[in-house]
Parts: sequence; C-alpha cells; structure tokens
Amino acid sequence: MKKSLRAGFGKALARLGKTESRLVALTADLERSLYMTEFKNQFPERFFQLGVAEQNLVGTTAGLALSGQLAVAASFATFLGRAWEQIRVDVCLNQLPVLLVGSHAGLSHPADGVTAQATEDIAMFRSLPNLQVLVPADFNQTKAALTAWVKNPGPAYLRLYREPTDLIKTKDNSFVIGKARILKPGSNLTIVSAGPIINQVILASQKLEVLGINCELIDLRTVQPIDQETLIQSARKTGRVVTVEDHQLSGGVGSAVAEILCQHVPLPMKMIGLTKFSKTARTYTNLLKDFKLNNEGIYQQIKDWLEYEV
Repeated sequence: MKKSLRAGFGKALARLGKTESRLVALTADLERSLYMTEFKNQFPERFFQLGVAEQNLVGTTAGLALSGQLAVAASFATFLGRAWEQIRVDVCLNQLPVLLVGSHAGLSHPADGVTAQATEDIAMFRSLPNLQVLVPADFNQTKAALTAWVKNPGPAYLRLYREPTDLIKTKDNSFVIGKARILKPGSNLTIVSAGPIINQVILASQKLEVLGINCELIDLRTVQPIDQETLIQSARKTGRVVTVEDHQLSGGVGSAVAEILCQHVPLPMKMIGLTKFSKTARTYTNLLKDFKLNNEGIYQQIKDWLEYEV
C-alpha cells in the first residue's frame, strides 16, 4: 500500500487539533497540496492563509508562537528557503514552538522540475542552531513525528514528500526525536538513510545479501539532533558505512553522518546522493532511475564500491 507523507501530515494535524487547543496552522496558498483542508474546516479560527508570501508566513507564525500558540507553518520545502532569515532570527534565535513543514521535498515533485524540487533543504536547515530536522520515512511515521513535536514543541523542520510511497514494514511506528531506528541488524555493512528512499535501500540491501553482504539498515529519521550513539555502535560493529539520500551530498544526511564518524570511528565510507540539480521528469520513478537512486542503482553503486575497497 502506498500513501503520501503529506496526507499523513494532514490527518495528524486535524486529529491533534481536537486535543490541543493551542495548535494553529498557517500556509502560503498551499492548503490543498498539504492536506490542511480538514484542519481548516474543523478549526477555521485557528487556520490562517497568508498567500504566496513565505517571509510573512514565518513572521506571522513566530508572532503566534510568541503569544502562546503551537504554530505550524507549511509550504513547499524549496519555497521556505525564501524565509531563511526569518526562520533563523524569529524562530530559531527565540527557540519558539514553531514547526516548519516543507513538502514536495527531494525528487518527489518530478513534473514541475528543479525549481520546485527541494534537494538542498536539509543542508540549509541543519546549519541552524536550535532547529530540529525531522525526516520521516512514510505516512505512519509522519503522523508519529507530528505527535512527538506537539508533546515537546520547539523550533523544528519536518520534511515531506509529494508522491505516495510504500509503508515501511515494522511493528514499531513510534517516532522519538533524536533517536534513529535500526530496521535490520547486520554484521559487515551499515547503510544509513532517511525519508521514503529507504524503500529503495531495503530492496538494494536484499540484493546485497545474495552476495553475502549482511547489511545493517538504519533509518536516521532525525538528522538534527543526530543519534550519535546508534551510528557509532553500528559503525564499530560493521566496519563500513554507506549513506543514501535524494538530496545534495553537500550538507545532507551523508555529511551529517560523516561529521560524527570522522571524529569517533574513522572508517571506509561511501555517500550516495545528488551532486547536481535535478530535472523535470514524468514520474518520481523515472527520476530515481536517472540519478541511480532506485534500488538497482543503489545496489550497483554499493557493489562497485565494495569491490574496489576489497
């Protein structure tokens, strides 16, 4: 079954609105795209449409947070970059209970091309002190991430995808901010990823298992704060680490993991991701294939690297 992360966000937002009277939601002319209509219909006095004005969106959200509200500001991930200064000064510096929701991230918005595809957002936001960077992997994890933020609100960025993606098969759909999840234990290779691309990583790891490569799969989930303990323990056990992301390699998940390991467990490491701008495509599947980020491309890149390392 495939469900979109943005649909999970919309469901959780409306549900949490019933139990948390301080929860308010704002958007920049993207109510339907971000599945916020249900919240708007149930709580019209707590929903604000700011139009295509992202700097005003963040500034108004910060003002509501200063007045005691739990404030959620939602737009396309790439458009939130227009309000980076407001996010830095208004939200992060003041450590406000603001959740910035960036949808259509990564390669999940193929038809509108590179201007609408956020492949630099993790780098942009994890550079900010006090800002949590949350990257759920599926519909269920998105709902859990929003619930976790409401229970412990602060400056945070939630990265969502446009395309419906497979649900991760796990008995535990909880989301603990700052804690990674080991999807599968392994012995001689650690693969770290975050977001729906984990589905492709799982399939690639199954092909590697046929070659006798026992992979430990880590769903990072929170890029900031990062789970140092889990990463270090896994790296020490397997001796080799690969990171996979549909984001620029500069400043993304791979960079975050490398910053930890180079200080504590220097070892062979391979980073798989983007090194250039994306492009317009008919489907998300086509884009993943073109950038060798589908399961076959990930498998082949890891296989080639391991053969070179050996």
